[in-house]
Amino acid sequence: MVIKHYHGSPSTLSKMHIENALNRLGDLLQEQNEYIELVTAGGVISVLLFGSRNMTRDIDAIFPDKQRDLLVRLIEQVSQEQNLPSGEHAWLNDGVSFFGLETKSNNVVFRHSHLTLYSASWHELLGMKLSGAWRRDSDFDDAIEILRKIGSENKSSILKKSIRHKNFSPYIDDETYIKRFDRTWNDAYNGTTNKNLSNKK
Repeated sequence: MVIKHYHGSPSTLSKMHIENALNRLGDLLQEQNEYIELVTAGGVISVLLFGSRNMTRDIDAIFPDKQRDLLVRLIEQVSQEQNLPSGEHAWLNDGVSFFGLETKSNNVVFRHSHLTLYSASWHELLGMKLSGAWRRDSDFDDAIEILRKIGSENKSSILKKSIRHKNFSPYIDDETYIKRFDRTWNDAYNGTTNKNLSNKK
């Protein structure tokens, strides 16, 4: 298989480039007889799992402490081989550790025999999206996709579970969060209501 190297800007990693890079990283881990699981958040889920975006800036993940040094070294090797972003803003980085992901789901974002990426829980991802930088063209659309994955069975319960995972930076108050949640709910379900739905906090 011919690997096409990355020649874009730091904000344009395509599905092909992401999969090529992750597969190479998996191969390098196999050579080291290592297996790593990562919990991810951010645009990579939209690109690989939802198919709702064509590009993302990077892959955000939590690195296991015991394998961190190995992982950083191999990520850098892939960066050099495939001309990918490296260093502090590498194509795969643990910048999301600043927020401290709390959950892990069974949702597989990417799988290699020696490398698996899971998403955080839908509720945590929704909480992060709705309390993060708010851009109609990306975060809002992502929030709609995540909410649809959760389902519309109980609006108030989803709100309570997701608001627990608000980012601490940038900070938004609960009222702002609830307004964003309601807007997302209306776009996701066209204002659908039933006996289980409410606007309670």
